[in-house]
This record gives sequence, C-alpha cells and structure tokens, in this order.
Amino acid sequence: MKVVFERQPLASGIALIHNVVNTTTTMPILANILIEATSEETTISGTDLESFGRVKLNARVEEAGRVTAPARLFTDIVRLLPDGDVTLETSGSRMSIQCIGNVYHLATMPADDYPDWPLVQPEITLTLRQADLKRVLHNTMFAIPTRDPRKVLMGVLFDVAEGRLICVATDGRKLGKTVVEPVEIIGKDQVQAIVPERILAEIDHAIGEEGEIQIAISERQVMFQLSNLCYISNRIEGTYPRYEAVIPQSFKRTIKIQKTTLSDAISRAAILAERKHHSIVLAFSPGQIEISAQSSEDGSYEGKVEVEYDGEPFRIAFNHQYLQEIFKVTPDAVVSMKLRENTAPVVFECEGAPDSLFLVMPVRMSDLEPETAAASESV
Repeated sequence: MKVVFERQPLASGIALIHNVVNTTTTMPILANILIEATSEETTISGTDLESFGRVKLNARVEEAGRVTAPARLFTDIVRLLPDGDVTLETSGSRMSIQCIGNVYHLATMPADDYPDWPLVQPEITLTLRQADLKRVLHNTMFAIPTRDPRKVLMGVLFDVAEGRLICVATDGRKLGKTVVEPVEIIGKDQVQAIVPERILAEIDHAIGEEGEIQIAISERQVMFQLSNLCYISNRIEGTYPRYEAVIPQSFKRTIKIQKTTLSDAISRAAILAERKHHSIVLAFSPGQIEISAQSSEDGSYEGKVEVEYDGEPFRIAFNHQYLQEIFKVTPDAVVSMKLRENTAPVVFECEGAPDSLFLVMPVRMSDLEPETAAASESV
C-alpha cells in the first residue's frame, strides 16, 4: 500500500475516530486503527467492539491496500509533523510515514485480523439538522452520571414518538429533556434507544451548526452518518426510567431568576456548603432571595439578591452543584423556576430553549444539619 495525504486533513480525520479506540485493551489489534485505500476511497477506522468510527479522507492512492497501525503513536506522529504531504507506505509488517525530511517506521498488524465493520439493519432512520442534535446533546448530556450501577442511566434516551424525537438524560437527581422535529422519519412510528455517553461525546465534537445527520436505529445498534464520517454504537440494554412521571404537570409558583446574579451568589455560598449533600438554602420573600449555607465544621454564609417575587415566603434547599450545572446549559440570562412545594422536583425553563426543560430534585430540609433544618419553613 502507498497513499499520500495532506497532513492537516489527515490529522483532523484521525482526531474524529482515535478516541473510539481502546489503547488499554487486552486485545492488541483493538489498540490499532485500520487504514484502507482503494481506487474509490480511503478510510480510517477504529473500534473498541462497543463502538465503531470510520472517516473518509481525500488521498492520492498510488497502491491500494489495507493495514493497521498503533492508534496512539500514529495520532501523535501526524499531529507533530509539519504541514505538507504525508506518505504512508507498507513493506511486510512495517509501515513508513514520510513528510518533508521526517521518516517514521511503525510495526503493524494484519488488517485481516481487524474486526469487521458492522452491518446495521435499521428499524427506523431519522434525518436531523446537525444544529438540533447539537442542542439536544448540550441540553441532556450534563445530566448523565459519572458512574452509576444502573447502566441504563449511562447514556441519553432517544425516544421517537408521534413524529418527534424526545431526548432525555438523568442521574436521578437532575434531568435534561429536549424535543426536536426530525426533517424526515423512515420506518417504525415508535422506538426507544439508549445511546452511550462515550459515542455521543464524539458526535458532539464532530457536528456543527450546518447540514444534516442521519440516525439509524436497529435492534442492537445505533448509527450516526455524516457525509464523510460514520459512528456505530451498541445500544445500552434495559428499560429507561419513566421520565414523564418525574416531571410535574402543574406548579404553585413560577419565579423569574436572573441567572448570573443568582449563580454568583450560589458560588459564594458553596464555599461553606454543608458537606454531605453540598446543600445551600434559598429563602424567598417579596423582592429578594436570601442564600445561606452552613457547615458545622467550617462556618456559615448569608447573602441576598433581588428577585421579582411577591408571593408568600418559603425556603428550599438544593445541591449547589446541580443548580450550577443547569445554569451552565440554559442559554438565556433569565430563567423561569417552577415549583409546587419544597420537596417536589423543580423545573427550570427559558424562552431561548422552548423545546427543553431542566429538572432538579431539592434536598429535603430534614436532611440538612440540625441548625439549618430547624430554621426551615415548608412551602
């Protein structure tokens, strides 16, 4: 095999798939990427057997062939080469990489030992605007837990029903939900699939604000197809929690919050937040919110911010980290905080994302330190 690439497109292409590769695997071949060159196209693929990535690149093919090369080494080499033509040439079990006076020789492994590219037979195929999918991922992935024994929570639910795509993620304490209308739906009317966070993170990096993307969902896999890039991932098996049951349908209060003002005050309170639940207390009264935090070991904090509120006073406690995560993903300066009582889920919405909602479970006042809990008032 002998193929000539331009360095920058080659580096960009490798960046799209090298994270799919598991370089710590006990199967050496899976630490490699597969390079395939024919008279029609040149592709680079990677896999960890749970997910697959393949990118098509422009190249001058002087001799067709297939080879696998160590993903980490190949990525580092191409990244550090000077701009110019990069020539890959195989000889036996070695591959040379040449670029403007720089020559590397890498050990390779047989391409025939590399896992086959999966054949996806979709039950349904969606066409989405890339901008819509990017917004979906932004508004949901923050709620995926870092780790959780409930494997079904380690991804985003793609719920297709009534001509819409509803995407949801939750860790049981916070939730993000976004609804979009696909450009086109082919196949079944109703499908649910849980897509792992890892492949969604790669897709988020790959897509932009222009163009479209196809999503094909089969019984066991999900495929994301762009013009020159394809990702396939195994679905997470299991039944996703009934997220609709968690979202309140009616509220007693809707309060307009100046996001930056409250977020800054929460950051100040967080310094002395109660350690077990990372809790702070928001005490609402006409015209203001009093933010307080108390740690029996370290001390206490009290601060006030103005708010457009003229209802009855009430207190509610939150894990400050969850609030800040939601404030980071909401696009507007003003956020609507909707609640029924101080033990029920609280919903945050904003005009800039009318198809989305964000939910946080409050901390029970009785779970706080005795001094804080004793000062609480119910809604």
